[in-house]
Amino acid sequence: MTTAKIEIAFQSFWFVGTGREAGVYADSIPVKRNLVPDADNPVMVPCVPGKTVKGMFRDAFVTAGNNGWFSDIGDAGHLEKALFGQSGPDKYHEQSPDSGKDNENTAGRSGKPGMLHFSTLEIRPEVGSYLKENSAAACELFRTVKSTAIDEKTGTAKDKSLREYEVVVPLTLTGTISFCDDEIKSLGFAGGDDLTERLNQVAALITELGGKRTRGFGQCVITVTKETER
Repeated sequence: MTTAKIEIAFQSFWFVGTGREAGVYADSIPVKRNLVPDADNPVMVPCVPGKTVKGMFRDAFVTAGNNGWFSDIGDAGHLEKALFGQSGPDKYHEQSPDSGKDNENTAGRSGKPGMLHFSTLEIRPEVGSYLKENSAAACELFRTVKSTAIDEKTGTAKDKSLREYEVVVPLTLTGTISFCDDEIKSLGFAGGDDLTERLNQVAALITELGGKRTRGFGQCVITVTKETER
């Protein structure tokens, strides 16, 4: 298994929401993990699930493929499905009368995993070590921001439109992308270094990540590099 290092440097406030509210504190809170799960006092820090990162890379890969970035290797659509996986049918299809028939429309109906495996992106190890020793500092990673909708006619805030979000300050997260060299070569890539470089090129298309991207949140720079041997 070959591993590439992925690094995302956020340039603005950002958050990847949990979909849950936090009562009177905020209408939305970001995904977090506990640095010291066995301790009485948790040290909560931000992270980005690998599934989220994979989705952003997949979208960028499709854009790159549609613009001929992988014409020297093969069909971009085939590469996308092989690298990122192919989902099975939706529940409606599974319950349809014809779902059990053997035909081309039901091929791969259980889905197929991709060759790329994305880890959760986490704060740098040195930052994590510092926060374990200075747990009170972890709260400095977060801020709360408010927004409201404005009535175009009156120029005042609309009733019940005030929203408050917990966001994360600009910082750098790291993670990995792992894959099997033999599988990658079977697609036409020269090897792990070739794929890593191409993923780094694709990463340039990802300029925002997380929620409220159209409002300036989540601006970032992503790089993918070869994992240094230790």
